[in-house]
Amino acid sequence: MKIRAILRGFVAGLAGVGFVLIFLFAQTGLVSLPVLLTIGVVTIVALFAAGGQTAVLRLAGRAEPTTDEKQESEWWLARVEPALEDSWNTWSDLVLTVCLGAVGIGSFALLGTSSSDDPPLGLLITGFLGLNGALISLAFALD
Repeated sequence: MKIRAILRGFVAGLAGVGFVLIFLFAQTGLVSLPVLLTIGVVTIVALFAAGGQTAVLRLAGRAEPTTDEKQESEWWLARVEPALEDSWNTWSDLVLTVCLGAVGIGSFALLGTSSSDDPPLGLLITGFLGLNGALISLAFALD
């Protein structure tokens, strides 16, 4: 595999993880709004680096849909996969697996070391979703 394809796949994986983190953190409220916006900006930059202007326009819903996108969803997270499709490869799966596993393990570690009598439920949700996502993406990385 060429270095360019490896780097492109790595950055696409980071963009995919970024969008998953934005969704998880927005739903659970674990991070503040400035942190969430910072993750969003870095994720959009990674998306642009991986797929160019076309990928960003696909995410925004402004690009010409392909035959696979005819049943396009209005949900922004459903448009991430078509936006990253052209640059996704085995390296992307590997990055996704490792990062989601780290998020899951980190969430459980924070939950276990919490000194609060009432630890945040968002950590439990993020931990389970992170580990489940890592196990699912592991199947694709090994394929």
